[in-house]
Amino acid sequence: MEENNIPRINNFDIIRLLAALQVVFRHSQHHFELEGIYAKIGTYFLNYFPGVPIFFCISGFLIFWSFDRNSEDIKKYFKNRFLRLFPALWFCFLITVGLLLYDAQSSTSLLQNSSFYIWIVGQISFFQFWTPDILRSWGTRTPNGSLWTIIVEIQFYILVPIIYFFRGKNNRNLIIYILFFLSLLGNIYIGRYGEETMIYKMGGVTILPYLYNFLMGVLAYIFWDKIKGWVTNKFLIWFSIYLLYIVVFGNYLGYNLNSYFIYNPFHLLTNVILSFVVLSAAFTSNSWSKKLLKGNDISYGIYIYHMLIINFLVQRNYIGSGMYMLYTYIAVIVISFLSWKFIEKPALNLKKKI
Repeated sequence: MEENNIPRINNFDIIRLLAALQVVFRHSQHHFELEGIYAKIGTYFLNYFPGVPIFFCISGFLIFWSFDRNSEDIKKYFKNRFLRLFPALWFCFLITVGLLLYDAQSSTSLLQNSSFYIWIVGQISFFQFWTPDILRSWGTRTPNGSLWTIIVEIQFYILVPIIYFFRGKNNRNLIIYILFFLSLLGNIYIGRYGEETMIYKMGGVTILPYLYNFLMGVLAYIFWDKIKGWVTNKFLIWFSIYLLYIVVFGNYLGYNLNSYFIYNPFHLLTNVILSFVVLSAAFTSNSWSKKLLKGNDISYGIYIYHMLIINFLVQRNYIGSGMYMLYTYIAVIVISFLSWKFIEKPALNLKKKI
């Protein structure tokens, strides 16, 4: 497939940053047990802009775009994905181990437990979502619960070349439509019948219930020429439509609009409209991201490091005050900036050298 004429300068970096900050807010509000009016108002509003579904939609658009540029060199594609994901992830792992050993009542017993080493293998490979019982006493009972999305993202990476192959030279999208439908069915099944069961726990770390979010981004890329007129410089329109939708169907009619799982048709409709909000934001006044961030993409760092800070504070029983959320934001932004400068950016520069 020939690469679509999509502006290389866009606002995806700042959208991912805002999505990551939303995740930090939600986790801080929950784990610090914040119940004040500002926390409630913030939670009420930010619930409608969930970070993870936004990440998945953006990933579908950008990863398929990336593979389209490198479809003849699959090794380069996977190398680039590895360099984006693992250097910072491994640094995050080192910080995690350091914090665990520092806070452990007996670091010797931790180091002598075989499950600790199995956990280490999982952390540096693909099973970041697993936490052994020996680590359940630290912080929020899991060292870094946000990392469950890593295995999902890796599955997306693997799936893209497969989708590309089956589309073939004729660019037939039947495989995408089939996968989209299967994802919806899987999402509905896991959400309704698998809660707190092994099906729920294992299905929740596969791409099955989230693939449709990713494929909305893929389809937006594929049909860019058809939808660009609907989203380019149309952010205020789509944002207003989304707010009106929330007020009417959420506030006035009382429907539940927010869930990772589809319990009613509005859950799907919410994600569809939100995808248009995201795409329109990315291509409205395209240079905002470049002007504000100056090329510093710290969203990934904010996402993977923030739970370490929350766990460190919760372990010391620092809860019940909004100041702890502020401390978390300050600390994670500083750490993420340093991670970008000294780990992530140098790793990404290797794309051109190896």
